Amino acid sequence: MNRRALILGTASGLLYGGWAFFANHGAGMPAGLRAAAVQFLLSFGATAVLTLAMDAILARRLRAGAIVAAVVPITLLALVFATAHALAGTPHVLATIAPSYGIGLIFCTVYVRARRAAVAREACPSPAGRQV
Repeated sequence: MNRRALILGTASGLLYGGWAFFANHGAGMPAGLRAAAVQFLLSFGATAVLTLAMDAILARRLRAGAIVAAVVPITLLALVFATAHALAGTPHVLATIAPSYGIGLIFCTVYVRARRAAVAREACPSPAGRQV
């Protein structure tokens, strides 16, 4: 895994793990810490998985590829997160994963738009960059 993925994964894990603790600490410290640990690990891993999945979908150049790339990977990960939290006994699963899904969907949309713009720039370089 590259350095950027490690840094972003750690930041994501801390952010969403902190939210999971907040969302579940009312059920007791052990429940809050367990939810935080599960969410940290899931969010950390999701950073790399989302990027790889979006890039793979975009590489296929499907007609609806941008929409599929932005929505499908994050939705599948949300199902994994919900299942993991249910198995771990997290008391408020939807409240725990809702922020990561919403923000993740925004991240995926921005990422896909940026990747498509970068590919378009590579395919059609600007006239200013040409040598005469």
